[in-house]
This record gives sequence, structure tokens and C-alpha cells, in this order.
Amino acid sequence: MATLEQEEIADFEVQAREFLHRAQEYLQQGDLHQASEKGWGAAAHMAKAVALSQGWRYETHAEFSVVLNQAWKATSNDRIADLKAFPNELHGNYYRRKRHLDADVIGYDLRRVSELLEALSPLVES
Repeated sequence: MATLEQEEIADFEVQAREFLHRAQEYLQQGDLHQASEKGWGAAAHMAKAVALSQGWRYETHAEFSVVLNQAWKATSNDRIADLKAFPNELHGNYYRRKRHLDADVIGYDLRRVSELLEALSPLVES
């Protein structure tokens, strides 16, 4: 039987993957703001799953980078460090006017978020 904490971790991971899927759908529909926000949400929820799994603090937006830095140090996986800026770039799109958004760039950033989720996945499983 799964503990409440294990259920919460699983919920965050499932939500992360659902957000990433929705981001791709929004991208295909041309809704670049929503695609960007769902991409950010995917990374944030996976970081929450990692933090909870590892016993790390994640209570504020600012702690996203802290958790990813901890994940990088814990795994020595340089891909985590290489990929950690992409979700924040997507989140920044919320504040940009539509005419300044580029579907190709957002698609690229979403692929990097997908890679980040995979790089973080072993920390959720441990």
C-alpha cells in the first residue's frame, strides 16, 4: 500500500507529464502563451515531485532553481544544469505580448523540458 507521501509524489509526476502533453497540444493549436505556461508547469511539478521524494524544501517559485541545483549535485548529471533555464524562459513568455512569441522557439524549449523531466525522473524513483 502506498503512503500518502508516495501518492503525492506520484501525483506531481503525473501532473508534470500531463502538463507537458497539454503544452504540445497548445503549441499545435497556436496558443503560445498556454503552451509556455504548461511547459513551465511541467517542470515545476516534476521539481516538486523530486523535492518531496528527496526531502528537500520547495515552497516558493524561487526555490525551483534551488531544487534543480540540488538535483544536479545529487546526480552529477550536467544535463540538469544545462536544461534548468528553459522552464523559466517559458514562464517568462506569460509577460510577453503574443507578437513577441515564436512557436519554433517554444517548441524547442518544450523539447528541453521533456529532456529535463527524464533527467529528473531517477530522483523521483529513488
